[in-house]
Amino acid sequence: MEDQKHIDQRLLQQIQEDNQIAYKMLFDRYSIRLYQFAMKYLHDKNEAEDIVHEVFLRIWEKRSSIKSNTSFQSYLFTIAYNCIRQHFLKKSREEKYKQLFAREFLIDSETDDEQVDYQEMLRKVDSIINLLPERRKEIFLLSRKEGLKNQEIADQLGLSLQFVKNQLSIARKFIVEEVKKNPTLSSLLFFYLFRGL
Repeated sequence: MEDQKHIDQRLLQQIQEDNQIAYKMLFDRYSIRLYQFAMKYLHDKNEAEDIVHEVFLRIWEKRSSIKSNTSFQSYLFTIAYNCIRQHFLKKSREEKYKQLFAREFLIDSETDDEQVDYQEMLRKVDSIINLLPERRKEIFLLSRKEGLKNQEIADQLGLSLQFVKNQLSIARKFIVEEVKKNPTLSSLLFFYLFRGL
């Protein structure tokens, strides 16, 4: 009877030839174990499912460079671990982003009576950011939420550095103008947040 390693090698060779049936067979073989692995770290069904799909998307994208003579299972779980690690790093950056809003608003509030639901405030911020055109929003979020430098954004998206700078400048101006329309948000907060753009 064919052992697990040889089955994996055979399926890998087939997906390197763009065989989607073999790809589905690999997914069926490992998706449940990957899901359980992700759940141990994330404790969230949707996030764990997202990790599984992210891992297999990467497998498909890298199919031509995967070595079939190595342990596919080890390779697969290494990718899963890295995806989970990136997930936590992203959440950590987003949390710092939110804390910056809350902390700066507290500093700039003029009276103790000005109590704000910060989650509601952040939802309003997100709604303003979502008004940006898709490419401009993508550049803005990579800069402010992911913490990427302008050159890193340009390299990642295949754009010129000047284009990235221009898009961030336009985004900043737009968001500041939108904030000014909303009396519940502190404009000083935003000037602080966007001063590096």
